[in-house]
Amino acid sequence: MAICGLLVTSGGCVSIGAPEARLRNAIEDRRERFETARHLSAPTGVFLTRQGLVDAAANDPGATARELETRLAARPEPGGALALAELSYREGRRREAGSPVSALPWYRDAAACSALALAEPECASSEQAIATHNLALKRLIRISQEDGVRGEGTWRDVLGGQGLALVSSSTYLHPGQLADLKVAEDLRVTGMDNIYRSSGLGIPVVAHRLADPAETTDPRDQFLPRETRTGATAVLIPEGSLQAGDWRRRPATLFFADPFGEPSVPFGGNDVRLATDRTTPLADQVARVHLDKLEWAGLFHSSFRRPGVTAGLYMLRPYEPGKIPVVLVHGLFSSPRAYVQTINELTNTPLIASRYQFWVFLYPTGMPIPASAAKLRTWLTRARETLDPGHTDPAFDQMVLVGHSMGGLLSKMMAQDPGLELWNSTIRIPHDQFRFSPKLHETLEASLIFRPLPFVRRIVFIASPHRGSPLASDLFGRTISRLVGRPDELAESIKEIEALNGPKVIAPEMRGRTPNAIGNLRVDSPVLATLDRIPIDPNVPYHSIIPQILKVSGTDGVVLYNSSHVDGAASELIVAGNHSSQQKPEVTQELRRILLEHVENLDAGSRPAR
Repeated sequence: MAICGLLVTSGGCVSIGAPEARLRNAIEDRRERFETARHLSAPTGVFLTRQGLVDAAANDPGATARELETRLAARPEPGGALALAELSYREGRRREAGSPVSALPWYRDAAACSALALAEPECASSEQAIATHNLALKRLIRISQEDGVRGEGTWRDVLGGQGLALVSSSTYLHPGQLADLKVAEDLRVTGMDNIYRSSGLGIPVVAHRLADPAETTDPRDQFLPRETRTGATAVLIPEGSLQAGDWRRRPATLFFADPFGEPSVPFGGNDVRLATDRTTPLADQVARVHLDKLEWAGLFHSSFRRPGVTAGLYMLRPYEPGKIPVVLVHGLFSSPRAYVQTINELTNTPLIASRYQFWVFLYPTGMPIPASAAKLRTWLTRARETLDPGHTDPAFDQMVLVGHSMGGLLSKMMAQDPGLELWNSTIRIPHDQFRFSPKLHETLEASLIFRPLPFVRRIVFIASPHRGSPLASDLFGRTISRLVGRPDELAESIKEIEALNGPKVIAPEMRGRTPNAIGNLRVDSPVLATLDRIPIDPNVPYHSIIPQILKVSGTDGVVLYNSSHVDGAASELIVAGNHSSQQKPEVTQELRRILLEHVENLDAGSRPAR
């Protein structure tokens, strides 16, 4: 039971991923190849019959396409662009089996001519034009990713060789930073409660974005992961018209649209809705980072022990001025994967997405609570001064922190002023008599003496152990605590403290224990007792969401209700569940309600009351 208790403090989510669905894709490819070889759309069949080309199209679609293109260059007709697109696509499919490279220009033409059809006034076959555009572009993207086609180049070289200019709707999606692309529908999402997709023009892709914060000239990139699987919708947009072959003399554009951006693109006088996939990239990102391994390393080693992985504040999308930051802070033996479902649900709730942006704080959870809180405070302050150095974005000053389990304690410390109380609970020498080097002074001050962050304006606690957990106090908890390695930085600090101030400088309650988060979570922890006495800034309303087994048991299996409850909360909701219920629909719904209340108070200009 003790082992189970430890495990439920982890991410609390099933295996989430987006593996390639090879068998399903192969079956779908064969079906689509068969349909293409047998049928043309009804509008195209009528048009080719009128041109006397229907029999030729069945025997040699490539030659028929060239003949039709010549006729349309001399005299464009409604429906001609769509017919040319379907013929080109059929020729591309015919060639691909023998030589994928030779199919590329045909797929390019098919996508371009479909887009020209969409630009026709009152396009009567817009659905067929969108379908043909998407089929052709999908195959164009897939072929550009094949090693045998790319050779020594990149997918950008392959598509650039077809005369395509690569353009994006934002610098974040700049094609130069995208190492490779995967068609989103080729991946099978597992473990997500809901998958948010929409149909329309374009191919949703999962783009592998690379960025090295150490090499970038943009300081904002330090808040983006080095490697991100991000979503985009690819659309091929031609220039010119069929008249006199004008479209061939102008470069076409492969445009990458942000799936969270504008919902449509203009074609002629028509606005065409874009296809989107907002869930598959998130699932793929979670699976690729292997957060489950970081959870183990972060607990027992107090570090991640993986090159390129560091604690910090991370965004899955660039900073959006005007949107309120919601920072999700995970708990012990956990990681940001504890909030994947929450992020997926809230970013796909229009009212929430229009007003909020969601960030996560990644940290090794074995560190003592004050040390982890100091890191959170440092990163939040750094974000404030980097993203909005002039303090001109009022939305930043309305930040909301959401903390699950121990993450709630870290969040609470962002709105507390301990004075010297936390110092006195851990250090036996008065602050004004303590000896320390400049570096040690900075470390201790950041962990034990701090001020509330003025831009934190609301906090949500989910299953937070304000007065500790009996699991951390029993034999199993004490055993696990001894297995948590002391980080070198902390060991050096303790050694220096005792060398300068004597061996009994650390409070008796802490002496003999390895300082770590599990020890801090004991029900007799002097750190927690002190934090429980210190009031939260009265200008910061806070809320409690408390899971309880069977809703009336008085415990979530790890934390007792009496430990999760805090007086003065603006609201308290008890939901049926265990300690790892932070992503249950009831919890997400309550979080949605709290966030909407937050913006309603801001819009009304009222000051929220406890």
